[in-house]
Amino acid sequence: MTEFLDTFRGTVNTWECDEVGHMNVQFYVARASDAAFYLRHALGLAPSQVRGERRAMVALEEHIRFHRELRAGDIMHMRSRPVEIRERTLVSFQELFNSSTGEVSATITAVSGHFDLDARKLIPWPDEARGRAAPFLGPLPPHAEARGVEREKRLPDIKLEDVMDFIEIYRGAVMPWECDDFGHMNSRFYMARFSDGAGHLWQALGFGKRNMLDKRRGTVVLEMRLNYHREVGSGAMLVVRSTLTRVERKTLTFTHFMFDAETGLLAATGEAIAVMLDLDARKTVAFTDEERAAVLPHVRTLA
Repeated sequence: MTEFLDTFRGTVNTWECDEVGHMNVQFYVARASDAAFYLRHALGLAPSQVRGERRAMVALEEHIRFHRELRAGDIMHMRSRPVEIRERTLVSFQELFNSSTGEVSATITAVSGHFDLDARKLIPWPDEARGRAAPFLGPLPPHAEARGVEREKRLPDIKLEDVMDFIEIYRGAVMPWECDDFGHMNSRFYMARFSDGAGHLWQALGFGKRNMLDKRRGTVVLEMRLNYHREVGSGAMLVVRSTLTRVERKTLTFTHFMFDAETGLLAATGEAIAVMLDLDARKTVAFTDEERAAVLPHVRTLA
């Protein structure tokens, strides 16, 4: 069996959980970001080498499947391994476990680039990195494969002016403490914008938070793909506009477009499959015919 790297251990904090009662999606991305430090180290990119050689590894895409809930106080650990090392990019697999039960909580399949920090562009992997990756290379397990959201696919590279009929779910700025050692916003905070804006999206679709909680209903994401199109730095103004692209009996598919508000250029996108959750039974429930009919006018077909 291919060897894995131990890349994270920790505990779910109360402040990392949302109103649905489980760890918020942004902190799954945060854990994957933490784990990436140890994966980089295994490939010959220890922190001292990153600083000295001015090269790093940056996220280009993350495909996430959420398998089981993590609640406040749960202990967790993550293991990682490279799946494929290409000329300038790396496909890696990360698996987050509930350490008490041994159950898989989430799987993250990432595409990362070997990055020149001065030229701000991708560069080829050296032979040393390929040699270091070889003992750990292994295929994706079936439970990490994409289901409803494709891997290694990009939404259109559109501009803010092209989606003025979409629902605006977020508007804000990037703070210095949200940026990493590489000088751009950490991946956690891309997901945070989509997550923080989700309430505005559901509200616009007729699912207000207060009414939902009164009915003991919540919304959760089952699967999501994040794509990073352009770097975002401290002080940038961001706007996120979102729309529905598919409505099924139990699921809704959303697309999120994050823009630099000053330039109108696309910074990142997210495609997600969401469901309604019975907060007491902790099981998914179907949308009613009336609810599906109400959201259909918001569906858009992307070019």
